[in-house]
Order: sequence, then structure tokens, then C-alpha cells
Amino acid sequence: MGPTSQSAGSLRLKIASSPWGLVALLLVHHFGLWAWTAWRRDIPPLLVLDRWDSHHYSTLVLEGYSWPLWAFLPLYPGLVWLVRQGLGGTLPPQVVGAALSTACLLGFVAWNTQWARQGPEREGMTARTPWGWFVFLYGPASFALHSHHTEGLFLLLSFGALACASRGLLLPSAVLVSLCLFTRNQGCFVAIAAALLAAMREPSWRERFVRFGFMGCLALVAFGGLLVFEWSRSGDPFMFLKAQREWNHADSVWGAIRGLWFGNPWHKGFNGWLVLRNVFGAAWLVFGVMLWRRDRALGLYVLLSLLVMLPQGDLGNAFRFGAVLFPVMFVAGDWLATRPKALRWTVALLLVWLNHKATHAYAIAKWPY
Repeated sequence: MGPTSQSAGSLRLKIASSPWGLVALLLVHHFGLWAWTAWRRDIPPLLVLDRWDSHHYSTLVLEGYSWPLWAFLPLYPGLVWLVRQGLGGTLPPQVVGAALSTACLLGFVAWNTQWARQGPEREGMTARTPWGWFVFLYGPASFALHSHHTEGLFLLLSFGALACASRGLLLPSAVLVSLCLFTRNQGCFVAIAAALLAAMREPSWRERFVRFGFMGCLALVAFGGLLVFEWSRSGDPFMFLKAQREWNHADSVWGAIRGLWFGNPWHKGFNGWLVLRNVFGAAWLVFGVMLWRRDRALGLYVLLSLLVMLPQGDLGNAFRFGAVLFPVMFVAGDWLATRPKALRWTVALLLVWLNHKATHAYAIAKWPY
């Protein structure tokens, strides 16, 4: 091996190992902030970990499904229930969920860095610079990756599905895609991207079609299993979709578009947080297009994940919905690494500030997603 190859290998190893310090800093920052907030505001620490959707997941673990909790897919609360029962059935669900999600985040970092060491990397599958890891880990709602939410689990499963597909491991990828479908609605987009990644490895259109069809059929079988679960438990195979109507949604294409400038009936007065989510969504779009030009499968996954938010009538969940989109976050961070130092550190400070504010908002029950 020549000096150039050795240098490149050393650089890859350095970059792949770089996120662990950031991960430790993130966890100390967030859990420290929550502990400080609980003490300063006299909030029970367990309540700080049980806000918004976390409380819904706790209810699912303790009491099972009821309206409108059918909107939440079963894998994550089911795993929390299983782990909790294995530990004696007495721990608060939010504690078990936070521990499980933190383990998933650590598993993602370990798997991703190991994957990066093994050979050529697809654009967006792993960070090429420490800035890529920084932008991913300090995205606005990254607290959801290690708290009582589905994000940590989905992050691990979606990366595994896409990584296996990109290396031609069809059956492991299909299993992980199936688990994604039982975790979040976004799993449908992971299924499409994984099928495309598997197909594009083949030289001929016939072989591509076979691989895409194989992955698609297995994903459809898994989705059918989800429908059977919904039907057996609620009497309606599409109960998870119907229950989501309890939240604000646009009632027309125009309503979906109008939400971009907060023109729907529930938008009253100026909301700075929604403006920040639109700014985040605009950056998501720009870097999603950049990724699309380099890798069509991953770019499609990112852009579909943005497009599907429009029927909600605004980007009120953009911080959280984008937290698991590691390909676009890695690309954005790696691009930032090439910019002038003043711009890099200005953006870094703004990201840390926004991340801190969203994490604090979660603790005090202000809408943080």
C-alpha cells in the first residue's frame, strides 16, 4: 500500500471515529439541561421525560391502544413494553424508552462508522468530515434521537436497511425495511429507496427490475402485516391513518401550499418557531436537491420525506421529522466544512442555540418538534 493510500485510510479512520466525542457532549448537554430545568422549575424529573408524544407512548405501554393513539405505529411502544416487562415491569416507560433510544443512537453511530471503514462510501450514507456529524447530531430536534420517541429506533433501522441494500444484502435489508414500516409512516420511503439502491447495483435493466420487484414485494407483505395487525386490534386496517385526522391537516392541495406562508385557519398571529421550521425546511430542500444530483435513491428518500409534510398544512413537525434524515444532514455538514471559517462557526453557534432551545422547550412542554 502506497503513502497516498495509507493517508487516505488514516483519514477515513479519523473521520469515522470522530463522532464519539460529539455524541458524549450531546448526551451530557441534553440530559444535563433537563436535570437543571427540572431543578430550577421544580418539575418532577420523570415528567420532563414524558412530554407530548412521549406521554402518548407511555400511555400505549401502560394501557394499550385507544383512540386516537392508533396514529402511533406499534413497533416502538411494543419494544418498550417488552424491555420494561423483562426488567420487572416497574420502571417508568419514559425511562425505559430513553434508555432504548439512546442505545439505538449509539448503535447507529457504531454501525455507521464501521460501515465507513469498510470501503467506498455512497454520498450521504456517512459523514466525510466531523462537520457532517456535527450538523446531524446538533440538528434542531436531535433530543428525540435519545429520548422516549421512535426516532432513535427508526434511525438505526433505516440506516441498516439502506446500508444493506447498497451492498446487495437483500434479505437483511428487506427485514429492516419491514421493521421500519412498523415504526413510522416514513418507512414507506425507506422501502422505495432501499429497493432502488439494491436495483442500481445490477448492470442490466432486467436484473434491476427483478431486484426492485423482490424488495417491493417483501415490503408489501410487511405492510400487509401491519394492516392485519390494525384490523385485528381495532376492526379497521387503516385505523392508524384515520386516527391522524385528530391533528391539523390541510383539506386541499391549496391548503397544503398555503401552509407555507401560514395561511390556514389555525394559523393566528405571528409564530417565530414556525418561521424557523420553514427556514429549516428550505435548507432541507436545497441539500436534498444536492443529494439527489449525487445519489438518486437517497435524494428521493429525503425529498419525499419533505413533500409528505405539506398535507399537514405547515412544517410544524419539521425539526423532528428531519432528525432521522441522516443523508441530508451529513451532506449539509460536509458542505459546510468547505465554507469560510466565519460562516462555519456562525452556523454552528446558531445550530447549538436552536438545538438548546428546542431541547429546553420539550422539558417545559412548549411545542419543540
